[in-house]
Amino acid sequence: MLSVVVGACALHTVGMASTKGATAFVTGAGGFIGTELIKVLRARGHHVLGLAESEGDAQRVSRAGAVPVMGRLLEPGRWQDEAAADWVFHLSSHAECAARTTRKHAEALGRARLSMDAHLLDAVAAGATRKIVYLAHTGFYGATGERPITEDEPCLPSAWGSSFAPALDRLEGYVAAGLPIVTAFSAWVYGNASWFCERVVEPVTTRRRVLQFGSPGPRVSVIHVEDCARALVHLAERGESGGRYFVVNTEPVWLDELAGTFARLAGLPLRVWRVPSAATRLLVGPVLADYLQADAVFSNIRLRGTGFQFRYPTLEDGLRQVMEAGHE
Repeated sequence: MLSVVVGACALHTVGMASTKGATAFVTGAGGFIGTELIKVLRARGHHVLGLAESEGDAQRVSRAGAVPVMGRLLEPGRWQDEAAADWVFHLSSHAECAARTTRKHAEALGRARLSMDAHLLDAVAAGATRKIVYLAHTGFYGATGERPITEDEPCLPSAWGSSFAPALDRLEGYVAAGLPIVTAFSAWVYGNASWFCERVVEPVTTRRRVLQFGSPGPRVSVIHVEDCARALVHLAERGESGGRYFVVNTEPVWLDELAGTFARLAGLPLRVWRVPSAATRLLVGPVLADYLQADAVFSNIRLRGTGFQFRYPTLEDGLRQVMEAGHE
């Protein structure tokens, strides 16, 4: 019997089969995207197991509708017995960065990602998993300029993205060995939680200043967290094994528009504290400074070619939902 947080939900037995739909195993299940993904999967009748590293994680996983499985990706354990589900969604965080991230810290996160990937993918390699959806970050492609790039463009990783390049290189080896891996690259994922709530919603609604970097801010690709989760499930169903897909909206926005549009829709004034480029490097470190100030514009034509349709195709559509969720 695999241990779960007492009181969070019924205990899960190794090998338990779903009575409806597929069985899905989700890493990073207690996070911003993970909890939304669980809700989407459960709404479609799938049985979901969510890897939880703490009691708090387990409670969030349970509230979202999944069975929490206790364990840490950084450590082999009994959680690996549960990993070989029909679908595996690997959302281990690539953004566990400190307020000021040094190159040394970023490299340590990259090494941790290699270890986490190995513990998960080696555990499912001999199983009957139908699809593994691996969530990576568009920072791997580096600065794009204002023209949207496709997944086939050469990768020129930023200092932040290059920390995770070894993990993506190793992923190609797993694909060559026959694992049915689809790689999804997300950019700026927003919604009524996580960084967006902390950096945009709360400052605007409490009349505090919103922190913005550089002048002007870069153009970036964004996606609402619900559409991101829906796209991941869609790729489990229709994505091509070995394929790469940008999970982003069609139209890029200026990064400053996130706060500006939210304030306009809320009918509130926008107060900004703009940090010059040089000061940005001192505040967040050179690794993240380059990422925060670079254009990151990606084409979703390959994702749309699989038949995916966005529920919130524009930033304004998505921010209206954020406002409605905040009033519930």
